[in-house]
Amino acid sequence: MTARFTIKVGGLHSIAAIVPEFRPTHLLGILDPPTPEPAIYDHDPHSRTTLLLRFLDIDAGQPGGPTAEHAEQIIAFADQVRSAHARTPARLLVHCHAGISRSTASAYITLARDLGVDRAADAFRALLRITINPWPNRRLVSLADSVLGAGGRLLAPLDAYRDANVDRLESMMAYHRLLMEAARGDKPEAME
Repeated sequence: MTARFTIKVGGLHSIAAIVPEFRPTHLLGILDPPTPEPAIYDHDPHSRTTLLLRFLDIDAGQPGGPTAEHAEQIIAFADQVRSAHARTPARLLVHCHAGISRSTASAYITLARDLGVDRAADAFRALLRITINPWPNRRLVSLADSVLGAGGRLLAPLDAYRDANVDRLESMMAYHRLLMEAARGDKPEAME
């Protein structure tokens, strides 16, 4: 089962192509605090509602990482998308730096909010259909689980996925480095 609205997930390396083609009605961006707003945000900005959050991709409760307030903002934004979709088809683009961790966690939270926490496993399966390299930020999902009173139901499918795919994280990060280098025009770093 998929959400009633359309969701795409991207990273800084891909959103310049996704925004004009997908034409999101809603954009959820998550950037590191010092990262400038991507230039693509200037492309037809009045055609969408944008929420830009700034926090580090930290998977533990550390300064600068995701907070309960961030989880609350993502859930509230998901509710805005759902409400807008009741009137006209909504298209949500969620991005972070790599399109792997913070954005996939946010997309999963949005899907779980749409389908209901009792259907978290369905929401996680839907996430796997819309992104190729998910490694959702566990801290952000845990915070949302608490905010929603889900009692670990959001964490169960995430933890099962992570346990089954623990060897993928390093290769995903190497892939992200290559994408970022290509976007900057750098020469690829030697892979060890």
